[in-house]
Amino acid sequence: MAAVAKEMATAGRRPYVIPLGASTPLGAAGFALGIQEILASGLRPDIIVHASSSGGTQAGLIAGCALYGLKARVLGISADEPSASLAATVRGIIEALADRLGGSRTAFGADRDVDVDDGFVGEGYGVPTDGSREALTMAARHEGVVLDPVYTAKAMAGMIERIRRGGFSAAQTVLFWHTGGQAGLFA
Repeated sequence: MAAVAKEMATAGRRPYVIPLGASTPLGAAGFALGIQEILASGLRPDIIVHASSSGGTQAGLIAGCALYGLKARVLGISADEPSASLAATVRGIIEALADRLGGSRTAFGADRDVDVDDGFVGEGYGVPTDGSREALTMAARHEGVVLDPVYTAKAMAGMIERIRRGGFSAAQTVLFWHTGGQAGLFA
């Protein structure tokens, strides 16, 4: 990507390189604004569950909750990274987002817990698990929601496992933040 960007710049163009997962302060800002949209819809989730890998989604969701006053727990289900490593990446993106936008790191949620569950990674990124296959089938069959077998389905498997063990109360509103990946279903 860097070589192509350099070539384009030399030709007078203005390329913008978007890294893996768009996990930059700018990419995270989009997810922060997504929290504003959720609140504008009238929904106030207590817990937001999502797939996490390169950290941008989780950083943006945490920042959005902090910026818009939503006290939701943001639970990232890792598709590949160990929880400590991914949590450090998320914190770094939150701090960079605050620095880029000129706000205090606390206002952007840098002081909040970064909750990452790496118990559904299986053999690693790109490798489905029995749980992800079950989650994919269950979501499609019962909800008409299409997941991919190696990313969003791992997050759904984590959410389903928590539901089965009573990890959420009936009074809580749990939001599954679907980040796409349907194209991976056909890989």
